[in-house]
Amino acid sequence: MDTVERVHRTILGSADSYTSRPSDSDVSLEEDREALRKEAERQALAQLEKAKTKPVAFAVRTNVGYNPSPSDDVPVQGLAISFEPKDFLHIKEKYNNDWWIGRLVKEGCEVGFIPSPVKLESLRVQQEQRMRQNRLSSSKSGGNSSSSLGDVVTGTRRPTPPATGNLDMTNLAYDVDTYDIDAEEVDPNNRSPKTSVNSVTTPQSNAKRMPFFKKTEHVPPYDVVPSMRPFILVGPSLKGYEVTDMMQKALFDFLKHRFEGRISITRVTADISLAKRSVLNNPSKHTIIERSSTRSSLAEVQSEIERIFELARTLQLVALDADTINHPAQLAKTSLAPIIVYIKIASPKVLQRLIKSRGKSQAKHLNVQMVAADKLAQCPPEMFDVILDENQLEDACEHLADYLEAYWKATHPPSSNPPNPLLNRTMATAALAASPAPVSNLQVQVLTSLRRNLDYWGILEGHDEAEDQAKEEEHAL
Repeated sequence: MDTVERVHRTILGSADSYTSRPSDSDVSLEEDREALRKEAERQALAQLEKAKTKPVAFAVRTNVGYNPSPSDDVPVQGLAISFEPKDFLHIKEKYNNDWWIGRLVKEGCEVGFIPSPVKLESLRVQQEQRMRQNRLSSSKSGGNSSSSLGDVVTGTRRPTPPATGNLDMTNLAYDVDTYDIDAEEVDPNNRSPKTSVNSVTTPQSNAKRMPFFKKTEHVPPYDVVPSMRPFILVGPSLKGYEVTDMMQKALFDFLKHRFEGRISITRVTADISLAKRSVLNNPSKHTIIERSSTRSSLAEVQSEIERIFELARTLQLVALDADTINHPAQLAKTSLAPIIVYIKIASPKVLQRLIKSRGKSQAKHLNVQMVAADKLAQCPPEMFDVILDENQLEDACEHLADYLEAYWKATHPPSSNPPNPLLNRTMATAALAASPAPVSNLQVQVLTSLRRNLDYWGILEGHDEAEDQAKEEEHAL
């Protein structure tokens, strides 16, 4: 009997040791996988390094936020780019179906891996499944299903999506108006403890826009925009009238000289406010627009939009002298994503004085100009990227120049050397065309133009001697 027990124990011990010890084939397979992973990572790093000097293929504005995690299968761990809604990304090239190579348009940000729309959609589906499982498990484990559900999702159960960082995607619908999207701060008390820190985050949905039984449209995570955001001047009142036109002309003259070789100032006569994404992407709406629009045809508008995109490909600063744009809301739903620069005169009395000083031809249109100025003054500051409320022209010019210099650095990182070949060619042409005499003449012309328009800005501070000073300095030049 003892002999049988010893044999039995020996057999069991050897079986246990056999099952606990990995076989040579398993070890070899694991080593092969690790070798393949390291080789794929090495190739990804090499491709990432090459992409640094490649030109920007296109740019996008984000409608959702993304925070990477180790479970996202990034080609190189730690090199995925996180972003928030309304951020701008420069895309260099496609790495595979799940990942792009690009960078966040921000000073100090380097090239990394950006999830493609396909990848973001798969992450959204995974997150939705996790949230469903969490709700099911919490409802089974808790006596009160609504209170236990609130611990996982939000405070109480409601038909609209919760405003949490890791959003319950079951009833998700992005807001069609991407400019109304605001990245809300996530309340840590509302975050699910069972979900990962990564994933796709969406801004808070507006309950008024999401009736329970209404089918909502699904907006893609990215909108394609110009590689360089064009900037547009609005204010102090309506374009087409002397006060507004001359104050804007003074700024354009300054920028043309300050950013010589780096800026393209172009006139836009078509009504580009008609270039809404929902219209251009929906042929059934073209006829309606054609009937209602008497100033610009849709084909003309489309042509202008394409021309602006082409100008932005050079990665030069693009300034639009747009005849029809007098309010930021006109371009809110277009794909241009412009930088809106607001020339602000805070005092209506000062604006009235400026308009009346231009003679009867301008004074008879005083009311319409004052109404336009009032509409701009009522806009929240978030609708503008830059507000120029300085009393002196030089201060306003420097304010705008500082902003554009910062934007230039954000779009032209030191690592992208050599820079865009299109920009190289443009700057080289400008350098060859320049000579000491023309440059000197250009400086005189620019300063003369600035001083000629200085009375508009000088009145803001009450300097009646501005015109005399301008004449003296012009004579000295």
